[in-house]
Amino acid sequence: MGIDSLIERFILHLKIRGFSSNTIESYSSDLKDFADFFKDKPLKIEWIIKYKDKLVEKEYKNSTYNRKLSSIRAFLKFLYKLGVLEIDYSLLRNKRDARKPPVYISKDLIEQAMTKDRDGLIVRLMYATGLRVSEITKLKVSDVLFDTGFIRIKGKGKKERFVPVDKITLELLKNYLSGRNYTTSKDFVFLSNRKRAFTRQGLWKIIKRKFRKIGVELKPHTLRHMFATHMLENGANIR
Repeated sequence: MGIDSLIERFILHLKIRGFSSNTIESYSSDLKDFADFFKDKPLKIEWIIKYKDKLVEKEYKNSTYNRKLSSIRAFLKFLYKLGVLEIDYSLLRNKRDARKPPVYISKDLIEQAMTKDRDGLIVRLMYATGLRVSEITKLKVSDVLFDTGFIRIKGKGKKERFVPVDKITLELLKNYLSGRNYTTSKDFVFLSNRKRAFTRQGLWKIIKRKFRKIGVELKPHTLRHMFATHMLENGANIR
C-alpha cells in the first residue's frame, strides 16, 4: 500500500475517533509534506531521520517543528498498530523551549474586560468555566442547563463533560439570549454580527481586543490558566 493510501486510512481513523476538523486539517497538512518526501523512498527509520533533519534545516519555530513531529509520530504509531511496519519513533524527539515564567493577570483586570455586552460575556464565560475557545464557538443554547447550573461540553473523541457555572454568569447569559429574537434551541450561544457561528480565530480576536482596551496582551490559553490559578488561590482542590 502506498504512502498516500496509508495517510488516507490514518485521516479516516481520526475522523471516526471524533477528532476536530482543525486537528484533522493540521495532521493532513503536516503529512502532505511527509508523503511528498516518501513518494520514491522506503518508509524506513534512516529515511525518517533524514526527513527530520530536513525539518531542522528549515528553521521552523520550535512549536511548528514539534507539531510536525507529533503528526508523524501519531501516523507511525497508527501504522504500528495496523501491523504495517515496526519503527522506533521514539527517536523523533521534540525540541525543548526555555521555560518562561507564566503570565499572571489579576482578577481585577479580568473583571474590567467582563462588560455586559456580548464580547464581555464571552470573556466572563471563558473565565468562569475554563472552557477552551473552540468549545465556546461550538456551544449550543441547548447545552446550557440553566435549571441545574451546568454546561454540557462535547470534547475530543465525542466525550461529554459537564462544567458548573456560577449563578451570576448564568443569569447574564439568560438575559443575553432572551434579547435575541432569532434564538432557537439549535442556535449557537454566541453569534457574529452576521448571525453566524464564530470561527475559533474570530472569537479569539474578540477576546484579545477586549483585553487590549485595558492594556493587557493576551495569549491563547492565558485566560484558561487564570481560571485555574485564581481557583487554586481561593482554596479550590487541585483536582
